[in-house]
Amino acid sequence: LHDALPICEACEMLADHEDSGIRILAGGTDLLVNLKRPLVQSQLHETVGDEASQLISTVSSESWEGEEFPLPRKDEPGILVSLHKLKELERIDIFDERKVTIGALVTAREIQKRVELRDIYMALSEGADSLGSPLVRARGTLGGNFCNARPAADMVIPSICLGAKLTLTSSKGERTVDSADFILAPGKTILANGEILTSILFSLPARSGSAYYKLAQRKALDISVVGVASAVTLTEDGNVERVRTTLGAVGPTPLIASSVEPILTGKHPTEDLLVKAAQAAGTDAVPIDDHRGSAEYRRHMVEVLTGRTLAQAIKRAGGEL
Repeated sequence: LHDALPICEACEMLADHEDSGIRILAGGTDLLVNLKRPLVQSQLHETVGDEASQLISTVSSESWEGEEFPLPRKDEPGILVSLHKLKELERIDIFDERKVTIGALVTAREIQKRVELRDIYMALSEGADSLGSPLVRARGTLGGNFCNARPAADMVIPSICLGAKLTLTSSKGERTVDSADFILAPGKTILANGEILTSILFSLPARSGSAYYKLAQRKALDISVVGVASAVTLTEDGNVERVRTTLGAVGPTPLIASSVEPILTGKHPTEDLLVKAAQAAGTDAVPIDDHRGSAEYRRHMVEVLTGRTLAQAIKRAGGEL
């Protein structure tokens, strides 16, 4: 795209070429790798056969976690549209100390560096800290993390937990959607033809805190076994006014642990209540067995990490257990 190209013109390009399998290129940390995978995939199926592939969740069409080796696509893009000249999508606009809009092309590294984000939206910063390697963080974008629609996306899980709102732009205008509604299935979002995710809005009241923890087999360049984010808002007297816990890598999409909210809302947080909330979060998870861990192990770690992130979020909100 040439310099100063407006977003609406980019949307028109997408709509004009939608029959060509057009795809958007942001950081490219996943898309450029995925373009090469159908060849690898065909070789895998020729080697292991259908019967053997049923034993490996990452190549089974019945499994939700097909992140490493997705089955061959019939709609491989014929055209890539790079958005890197749309500089307005690289902005971070802070309206006040608790409300911020992050452009879809803002990188994980930029989110890491912004102290004002880390002070208020700690879970998002910790998600950026956990993403890939330094090279991946320097290229990977917040918008791309959403649009890849992975159930273990490190910046998406805390964004949903923080109640982020997404702005989707097309040649017909804009619409705003809740981040929790954006991902429909692995690799599938609510984006319509000709639409671009342009910005992500975060807004938290005072006395709020959040935390994100990623459990992986390696500290870098690995998809999480379990990822958990929690956000808590306290009243002036220290009771829980609002709480949300989001789970990653334990379902086909990032999941909101809906059982946590009724246990804590309106009550003064105690260690006993956190144990109950953590156990409830474990029942909300729907993990699978694969080479990273068993479903039983994942469900147990959901409980452990929910308790840990809730305690951290309460402390960061100025509360005490």
